[in-house]
Amino acid sequence: MYSAGDFIFIPAGPFLMGTVPGTRRSKSDEEEPQRQIMLDNFYIGRYPVTGAQYQSFVSKTGRSTPRYQNDIRFNSSLMPIVGITWYDAVAFCDWLSTENNQKFRLPTEAEWEKSARGVDGSQYVWGDQWKLNRANFAESGFKQLVQVGFYEKNVSPYGCQDMVGNCYQWCSDWFHAQTYKYSPNVNPKGAKEGRRKVIRGGSWNTKGEFSGRCANRAAHPPDQAPNWIGFRLAADELY
Repeated sequence: MYSAGDFIFIPAGPFLMGTVPGTRRSKSDEEEPQRQIMLDNFYIGRYPVTGAQYQSFVSKTGRSTPRYQNDIRFNSSLMPIVGITWYDAVAFCDWLSTENNQKFRLPTEAEWEKSARGVDGSQYVWGDQWKLNRANFAESGFKQLVQVGFYEKNVSPYGCQDMVGNCYQWCSDWFHAQTYKYSPNVNPKGAKEGRRKVIRGGSWNTKGEFSGRCANRAAHPPDQAPNWIGFRLAADELY
């Protein structure tokens, strides 16, 4: 179901996380201060998990089918899976780990951001300037999902595709607006508890110039399953 080629290796080392205070017209306090973060090696999915991949999980485990199962705008075998809760995403990771004798999980917020922007603090996955036709945001006019890989130039410096646009992606962290002011600078895991989980990347129904920035933080209750949040896999090691 998965092979090594489905993952991107992100080497250990530092990267710039967050936003420099005063550099955004829109509110970005929760992204400040920008700081250097050190992460260990990890792997992250080249693409978000697709409808076909998730359906295999549903078929083999009896997990409830995703919302929007009958809505062709949000349910295709090649589209990212949406309509699933954070708990569903974690359950998929656990099931796939057993199936493949691996240990898959959701990425941390810091891992997601490094995978998207690289080490030098670029605003967007493709550089510092907003470009309209690089990913599926509200400005695209589709008003629905597109299949993974639709935008060939939506590729991060490491080679991760679809890090931004189409659908937000669940991260493992609980969200807290002041996280960056107190969390460690080495392998941060986010707040210990909360009411919402971090989501990253923007979606088909958000303005990409702001939500598509690599540093943009958002959050959503983990028990809700909207048609604009999906997920991708991460792992410490692959065997």
